[in-house]
Amino acid sequence: MLKKIPFILLILVIFTFFVGDFLPLFVLRGFLAISITLKSAIMFVLPALIFCLLFSTFQRLGSNASRVVLITLIVLCCSNFSATYISHFVGKFVHSSMQLSPINILKNSTLSPLFDWQLPKTIPNTLAMILGVLGGIFAPKIAGKNFQKLSRTMDMIVARLLEGISLIIPLFLFGFLLKMQHDRLIILLIRQYAKIVVVIVASLAVYLSFFFLLANGMRIKQTIACIKNMIPPLICAFGSMSSASALPYTIVAVEKNATNKPLAKSVVSLTTNVHLMGDCIAIPIFVYAILKSYGFPQPSEVLYLIFTLQFVIAKFSVAAVPGGGIIVMLPIIERCFGFDGAMSSLIFSLYVLLDPICTSANVLGNGALAQLIDRIIGQFELENGTKQRKKHHKIGAKN
Repeated sequence: MLKKIPFILLILVIFTFFVGDFLPLFVLRGFLAISITLKSAIMFVLPALIFCLLFSTFQRLGSNASRVVLITLIVLCCSNFSATYISHFVGKFVHSSMQLSPINILKNSTLSPLFDWQLPKTIPNTLAMILGVLGGIFAPKIAGKNFQKLSRTMDMIVARLLEGISLIIPLFLFGFLLKMQHDRLIILLIRQYAKIVVVIVASLAVYLSFFFLLANGMRIKQTIACIKNMIPPLICAFGSMSSASALPYTIVAVEKNATNKPLAKSVVSLTTNVHLMGDCIAIPIFVYAILKSYGFPQPSEVLYLIFTLQFVIAKFSVAAVPGGGIIVMLPIIERCFGFDGAMSSLIFSLYVLLDPICTSANVLGNGALAQLIDRIIGQFELENGTKQRKKHHKIGAKN
C-alpha cells in the first residue's frame, strides 16, 4: 500500500484540477473539514514521533551525538545564510531590470470547513526535539545498556506512527487541494505577479539542483535518482503547505538517499522547522520587487548583510506551517527596509499565495541538507579511521 501512495497523490492532484470545480459546496467543505481534523491529529502525535526518533537515533550515535548536533547546526546556519545572501543578487536584478507597480491583492472568497474538530496541543515540536536529543545523548551515560530495550521499543513506535500517518496523508491532502482549487490562489498569483514567480521558481530550481549535486559529490545520475525519491514529500508539502506534515515522507526519502540512515533521519527531524530554503530565496526577492514597486532604492550591502544575519537567527523561531515564515520575518523586514503597512500587507499576501511552492522547496532543501551532512560526517569518520589505523600501524612497527 505504501508503495502506491505517490501514485494516489498524483491521481488526487489531477482529479482536483479537472473535477474540483464541479463538486457541490458542502462536499468541498466536508473534505476540507476532514483534512483539518487529520492535520490536527498529525500535529498531535508529531512531538511524540520526533522525540522517539531522536531519542533512539542519538542513543545509537552515542559519543558522536554531540558532534553530529554541532556539525548539523553549523551546516544548517551556513546553508540558510548562503541561500539568503545569494538571493540578494537575484533581488538586485529584479529591482534594476523589471518594471513593477503596486498591485492590489483581491480578497478572495475562501472555502470554510463544514466542521472544525481540533485535538489539544501537546508539547511544542521544538521542545520535543530538544528533549529527544538530550535524552538520546545522556541516557546511555546514565543507564548504559538498560536503555537499549527502550530504544528498540521507540523504533517500533516510530515505525507504526510513520506507517499510520503515511496511510492517512492522501485523504488529509485532498481537502487542502480542493480548497486551493476553489480559492484560485495559484491562478491569482500568476496573473498579478507572474514575472516574480518565474524568477523565484527558477532561482529555487537552480539553487536546489546545485545543492543536491553538492550533496551527491557532483554525480548527475545519482542526483537525479535522489530528487526522484523526494517527489512524494514534495507533493505532500505542496498540498498541505506544511513541511512538518510532510515529515513522514521526507524521512522515507532521505533513508533511500543517505548512507547512514539513522543519521539522515535525525538531521531531518532536527532541521524541518529551521532550514527553510523556500523562505530564504523567495522572501528577499519579494522584498526587492516591492521596494521597486514603491519607488524605494536598493538597500546597501551592509544593510542587507545585517538583514541576512537577523534573518538566519530568526529562522530558529519559525514554525513550518502555512504563513509561519513571513509572520516572524515581517518585523525584521520593516525595521531593515522601512516597509509600511501597505507594503507589509502586500509581501504577506504574496508569500501566502506562493506558500505551496516555498514549502515544497523547504522539503527538498531538507532532503539535500540531510544528504550533505551525511556525506560530511561520513568523510570525517573515514579520515579519522584512516588516521587511527596509521597510528596503530606505527605503534606496531615500533614494538
